[in-house]
Parts: sequence; C-alpha cells; structure tokens
Amino acid sequence: MKRFKKILYILDEVSLSRQGSADKVAELARLNEAQVTVMIGEETEFFDGLSKRIAGSYEELHQAVLAHHRERLDGFLDHERWQDIEVIPNYSESDDFIAIIRKVISESYDMVIKEATLEQGIDQLSMRLVRKCPCPVWVMKYDSTDFKRILAAVDIGEDYPETEALNKKIVELTHSLAQREGGEAHYLHSWRLEYEVMLRGPRFKISPEEIFEIKKELFNERQTKLSKLLQDNHIIYEERQVHLREGVSSEVIQLAISEFDIDVVVMGSVGRSGIPGLLIGNKAEKLLNSINCTVLTVKPDGFKTPVTLD
Repeated sequence: MKRFKKILYILDEVSLSRQGSADKVAELARLNEAQVTVMIGEETEFFDGLSKRIAGSYEELHQAVLAHHRERLDGFLDHERWQDIEVIPNYSESDDFIAIIRKVISESYDMVIKEATLEQGIDQLSMRLVRKCPCPVWVMKYDSTDFKRILAAVDIGEDYPETEALNKKIVELTHSLAQREGGEAHYLHSWRLEYEVMLRGPRFKISPEEIFEIKKELFNERQTKLSKLLQDNHIIYEERQVHLREGVSSEVIQLAISEFDIDVVVMGSVGRSGIPGLLIGNKAEKLLNSINCTVLTVKPDGFKTPVTLD
C-alpha cells in the first residue's frame, strides 16, 4: 500500500480531544514513508452566524479561535507517535472544505484523512470532501483499531473505461490494505434486473420462468466479470470472499457491512453524474449518512473537481 506519499490529515475540536484516529494515521504514514500535514478543518457557518450578532467583536473572536487552534494543534503533535515522521502543522486561517480542496490541488496531496465525528454516518465536512475532493478521502471512525475486514464495493455492470479503472483501484486498495493489516478482504457487487416490475406487468407480460432465466443469465455474466477483475489484478481469494447480491446497491452494501462485521468499506464516489455505474447523488448519500464503519472513497481517473484555485 505504499502509494500515499503526501497525506492531509483533517481534525476538529472533537477529534483533537479524542485522538482516536491518530495512531492509525501515524502508522499509515510510517508504512508509506509519507509526509503528513495536519490542520484543523471546520465549516464556517458558526462564525458567519455569530458575526451577525456580535459584529464588533467578530475579528477579535476569530483571532482568539485561531490562537486556540494553534495551541491545540501544537499539543496534538507533541506526542511520541509522530517521531520519525515528517509532520507539518498547518495554521491556515481558511479551514472550510473549499480551502481544504484548494490546498489538495495546489500542493498535490494524494490522500485526505478526516476523523468522523458522528456515531453513525459522516459529518457535513466529510461529505463535501467525498463529493468534491479529487484525491481519495478516508473518513476514519474515531474508535478504529485494527482493520481486519475490508469490503470492496465494485460495479462491474458497465463496460466503460472510467468504471473499469476505478474498479481496479478499489480492489487493489482493498487487497493491499487487507495484507497490511493481516485481515480479510471481501469483494461485493450488487446487481438487479432493471425494470423488473414493468417487465412482469400487463404491458409486457414476461412470465416468471422467463424472468428467472434472464436473472440467471445476468447473475452468471456478473459472476464471470467479477472473477476476471480479481484475476486480472492477481488477487488470490476464496469463494466465501466474493459476493454477488441482488438489490439496490446502497442497501446491499449496508447489509454486507453488518453481515460480515466490516471495519472498512472501499468504494467509488463522484460529485457529478456522467460516469456510469458509480454511487452518486441520493444513493451515495443515503449510504454515507447511515454508514457505521470507516470508509475510503476514491474517484475515477479524470475526475474534475468543481473547486478551482481562483
């Protein structure tokens, strides 16, 4: 998994106090011989709202918060876990998601790690980074210890270069993470017969027997594709690690997380439509708003963030 050389680690007041993900981030950085930049990232709504109430004290309050952040960040980094790691504190006055993404673009970070602040689902800042940040975003649960069960959620139903390349990233990351952690990888694909209700209805009157045969053919086709994906990437696996489940992708993934007691989900996400086969829009947000484990999201090659440096 030695592919991440420049990591941006995002904290907030909650994660600074808990320090739940710090050991895992330090371990990842040490393994990859990576540089880690640590910053406090928060959305700006609090100060925007407060400025309307205490306009005359806004700047004074803002400077006090920045000084507080500097003190907290220095204290966080004054720990033996960061020994032998190139770690850089970032005391930027701009700390919302746009500033974070601009930093990723301008300084060429290849991973963002954000500690989750919610017991279930991911927080607003994490969601915005998942949607729009061009590099992988790892939303890490604060109580993460060992990542022993890693789930790759892939879509092999679409024969598009972007989707195929993304699937390759997902299974490679899952496999290498499982090897590093001494854990077990699982590979999941959800499928369903589109327009099944309509096909069964009075207009088309497709018989149950015909529906069964169509589904059987579809299942076999997806099974062959998933096996080929793993074989092409030289991944050795047991049959119990490969899962083809019928249903809506977000629901299938959530059920698999519970069934296999998954610690990390590796999945593709994108903040705009146009790349077939990806979890986008409501499907992705429904899953991410209810997920109760660590999630590593990756973008397809060629993804263009709507955030610019201007």
